[in-house]
Amino acid sequence: MLQVPLNQDFSKEGIVSDAAVSSSGSSSFPPAAAPSTHSAAGSSEPAGEKSDHWSSQVVEAVVSVGSSIEGTTAGTAITVLGGSDNGEFPYLGEISAGVRYQKGGPSLAPGALLLEVQGQRVAGYTQRDVVAWINHCTRNGNPCVIRTAPPGM
Repeated sequence: MLQVPLNQDFSKEGIVSDAAVSSSGSSSFPPAAAPSTHSAAGSSEPAGEKSDHWSSQVVEAVVSVGSSIEGTTAGTAITVLGGSDNGEFPYLGEISAGVRYQKGGPSLAPGALLLEVQGQRVAGYTQRDVVAWINHCTRNGNPCVIRTAPPGM
C-alpha cells in the first residue's frame, strides 16, 4: 500500500508545475491549462474549424405524435431497435408519417443512435424501456426532444 505523508509540500518536488503556484505561494490543483491551437479531438486541425467528431453531428429534434391519428402512439409511429437486451445501443428504425416535427427543425433519421429522450440519457436502456419512455413523453400529443447521432460515427 502506498502511503503519502499528509504534511508533504508537493510543489517543492516538482509534482505541481510553477504555473499552478499563485503569487501568494499556494498551489492550485489542477493547474490551469495553456491555450491550445488544436481541437480537443486530438487532430492537428486548428480550433474553430469543422470537426468530424461524432458530437458535432448530434441532431436534436422536437417531435410529437398527433392525437388526431386514431390508434397511433409513439411506440408504433417511432420504431426503436437495439437496446441493452440485444447488446446494442438503442437506435431508430422506421419513422411513420404520424410523427410531427417542430416547424423548421430537423427530422429523425432511421438508423440514428438514440442518445437522449426528453433529457434522459437512454444508453443502457432496454428496447422496451426506451419505447415506454418515448410513449410517456409524447402522450396526449406533447412535444418531446429526442437527441440522436448519425449511424457509423
